[in-house]
Amino acid sequence: MTAVISNQPGTRDRAGAASDQSRPDFLDQQQGRFFRRADWSAFWTVLLITLGVYVYTLAPTVTLEDSGELAVASDYLGVPHPPGYPIWALLTWFFQWVFHFVKYYGYPNPAWSVGLFSAVAGALACALVAMLVSRSGSDIIRTWRRATEVLGYRTETVLCWAAGVSSGLLLAFSPVMWSQSVIVEVYSLNALFQTVILLLMYRWMCRPKEDHTLYLTAFLFGLGLTNHQTLLFMMLGLMAALWFRDRPLFRDCLVGLFLSISVYLFVKAYGMNPEPNAPAEVLRDKHLTLTLALLFLFAPLGLFFIQRQIMTEWKRVLFIVALVGVGLSFYAYMPFASEQNPPMNWGYPRTWEGFKHALTRGQYERITPTDIFSTKFLEQIASYITDLREQFSTPISLLALLPFVFFLKLDRRARTWLVTALVLFFSVSIVLVIFQNPALDIQTLFIGRVQFIQSHAVYAIWLGYGLIFGLAWLETVLGGLGVARFLGPVFAVLLPLVLVYQNGYDDNQLLILGGAEQHGHDFGWQFGHWQLRGVNGIRDDLAFKRPPEEFERIWKDYPTPDYPPEMGTNAIFFGGTDPGRFVPTYMIYSAKCRSDVYLITQNALADNTYMNVMRDLYGDTIWIPSQQDSNLAFQKYVEDVQAGRVPAGADVKVENGRVSVQGVGGVMMINGILAQMIFEENKHRHEFYVEESYVIPWMYPYLTPHGLIMKINAEPLNALPADIVKNDHDFWGWYTARLMGNPKFDRDIVARKTFSKLRSAIAGLYAFRRQFDEAEYAFRQSIDLYDLSPEANYRLADILMQQRRFSEARELIEKFLEKDKGNDRLRDFLKQISETDKADTRRNELETVFSQGKGDLQAALELAQLYRRLNMEQQFAGLTMQLLNDSSLPPEFYLEIAKLYAEARRADLLAVALQRYVSRDPSKPTVWMDLAAVQLALQQTGPALESLRQAIAAGGEPVRDAVRKDRRFDSVRNNAEFRSLVPPVQYALPATLPNMPVF
Repeated sequence: MTAVISNQPGTRDRAGAASDQSRPDFLDQQQGRFFRRADWSAFWTVLLITLGVYVYTLAPTVTLEDSGELAVASDYLGVPHPPGYPIWALLTWFFQWVFHFVKYYGYPNPAWSVGLFSAVAGALACALVAMLVSRSGSDIIRTWRRATEVLGYRTETVLCWAAGVSSGLLLAFSPVMWSQSVIVEVYSLNALFQTVILLLMYRWMCRPKEDHTLYLTAFLFGLGLTNHQTLLFMMLGLMAALWFRDRPLFRDCLVGLFLSISVYLFVKAYGMNPEPNAPAEVLRDKHLTLTLALLFLFAPLGLFFIQRQIMTEWKRVLFIVALVGVGLSFYAYMPFASEQNPPMNWGYPRTWEGFKHALTRGQYERITPTDIFSTKFLEQIASYITDLREQFSTPISLLALLPFVFFLKLDRRARTWLVTALVLFFSVSIVLVIFQNPALDIQTLFIGRVQFIQSHAVYAIWLGYGLIFGLAWLETVLGGLGVARFLGPVFAVLLPLVLVYQNGYDDNQLLILGGAEQHGHDFGWQFGHWQLRGVNGIRDDLAFKRPPEEFERIWKDYPTPDYPPEMGTNAIFFGGTDPGRFVPTYMIYSAKCRSDVYLITQNALADNTYMNVMRDLYGDTIWIPSQQDSNLAFQKYVEDVQAGRVPAGADVKVENGRVSVQGVGGVMMINGILAQMIFEENKHRHEFYVEESYVIPWMYPYLTPHGLIMKINAEPLNALPADIVKNDHDFWGWYTARLMGNPKFDRDIVARKTFSKLRSAIAGLYAFRRQFDEAEYAFRQSIDLYDLSPEANYRLADILMQQRRFSEARELIEKFLEKDKGNDRLRDFLKQISETDKADTRRNELETVFSQGKGDLQAALELAQLYRRLNMEQQFAGLTMQLLNDSSLPPEFYLEIAKLYAEARRADLLAVALQRYVSRDPSKPTVWMDLAAVQLALQQTGPALESLRQAIAAGGEPVRDAVRKDRRFDSVRNNAEFRSLVPPVQYALPATLPNMPVF
């Protein structure tokens, strides 16, 4: 920087200020040591304090969310969820290898050592923030001439050290950073990569001749991308640094970026091979991609015309690209790891298709950026700012504004760094919001909050600068009395303590985020161990290291000594939610408490890469669908949709000869078909259990409660056994009270969500059986466990509506909306409740009219519509069949009833209505066609062909043409009788080709 600073403090700050500035400046040295003792002191102070707190508040074992999956991937050097996190897997494997001796309840406990790595990475990230603020803060503050004249070396050093320590600890105790550093997760390592890169970037900007610093930054950037791809959002900040410090290098790096994008777009366009009859928008997409590729290909020419030179720094650009590539090369770990058949082998990256699937995050929804000119975008930005304020508290957050107050008082190079840091913050916050495009309900924001850990780290740096400027300004106002030297350490301690206090006592934070600490939280262990081992696991855990008399005192309150029984030997367990599949996976493979259990994810069966993993793991010991079986399940779903037997629930597309299904509903139907195939083939040799995420309807007749989960019995049950219902009621009464009485559970939002979901799933079984008292009891327990659960509130309101308790349903959802004001679906649901209430009132009015013998046909039709809308199936079928049996009605009225049956997807009744119509008026070929299609959907091929014959007799060749195009008849196109009725179109060549001679 332009200021000159002495290494030796003067005897008095004010008197020595001038002499300090007259000596060679350590901070301006272009070689040798870059960091001062004060900077290292800030680093070690923050590292030791943060690591101490993180280790103390570290989770003792596996937690919920992704913890089990990631721990198993680390334990077995496997491949976790996309994009695979190879560098994270390698580093954490080393930690669990070192600490493999750690046990929990006598079982192996690799989750603790992997969590310890999170703590170390998080503490290092915070310590590096402290070092950066201390070092860069000195450079910046000394370009403010008035502060330099007053502060002196000692005060300046203390002030910058204090700001560094304070900013590092503020980041350390912010809710997201703290919570992610005490569990098994990847985000603290992501923060560490960003902070190291930021520190190196600052050093290079101070010493732009140090190419080795630039190259190390490039390597770490590539390596960091193998941990989390959101590191890409640092790109704007890195490019800004190049722009300010080395314009030719910036230009040539931009050329390289343009060419890389062009190559990517050409490859993408090459892979887009639309069919000859593809829709116009498909062709347009390919042409647009090619156009963009050409624009990026020729964009470097524009740069050349600006400066009349280009690629003068090609060697350095080549080194940068190569070193980024070396960092990215760690992705090659994934195919090798996958080849070893680890239990966590997500995406099956041993194959090229699986590797692309994992690397490109193929399982997730396509990125749809938000419309930056919409009101929603402004609401998203406001939501982000609210989250940022909650990370650091409102008063502390305002400190980050102070550098802008003094911005114009600084010299050009200091402003350059601040602008670079501002561009970086904009990139990892606002730009990330645009690409994330989050909904604004509490659950979505909670899930997405961790991806903003990078912006929190940058903001913590701005808080440090704000503290420096604030204390420096105070010192100048007081005339250099040295007050800042004493206030600095006070602020360094007090400001982070605000966040510690907030974590302990802020009601809003506890409601939305919970406490960050995980000390003594064993809810993940309970979740997995008690599912697999039932009452035996509960008894063993409660008795572990307790004196016999204390255990007996606790155990006497347990209401069901034989319930739930332990899973049967070699049981097959369908996991549903993230913890429902990941935690049992950890218990089976890493904790090794039930290594005989087969864990299958019910939500991923339609994913062929996942099925490849299942075939490798289990194919030799249980029946797993082959590739052909999976194709048959897919085909069955598509045929059922096309025939109208099931609702689509998804977008079914045919592209390049391949059928794709996009949408949760449709994919879950395919998952359900495959799950039923697995069940039917294995149920005679294995017991089945399920932890439900999405409902799979065929399971409900087979299900009974089984502690935390449900058992899939070998045969359907007419009713739930009374003793099992009582056991479930008593068990959850005991367990809910136990959880709610535990202060740690009250502070653990993830645990509250997870156990609420478990209870809600069992409540859904009671709702299916129309045991409304038990369903309501269970749903209210689910809400007690987590009152912000959308599922529990929605489903309780639904059964209240089924019982015509509309005012109670409305009150329930209104209270929920007060807590989750950003959830627009709640407002829509409230409208639905009001409309249903009105419909029920109208139903009562019409029933009264008919009871008095005053109703007419239109009123009867309206009443039938209301019965269908209110899901009163028995009354709906009874009234409409009564109308169909009335031969005095005009035939057109039968079609009105047929429309109701079609809307209700009652193919059996629809066939009856259409038959009634054609018996009165057989002249309409379209009705005969519809009847034939419905009969095909009911597997009545003979009657369907007869109806089709009648349609052709009534309508002739136009009917044949319509049938040829109607997908509802695809299932019988190869039927000989069908082909005789509707022969395929024959295309004959002319006897002679045009303009050719005849021989």
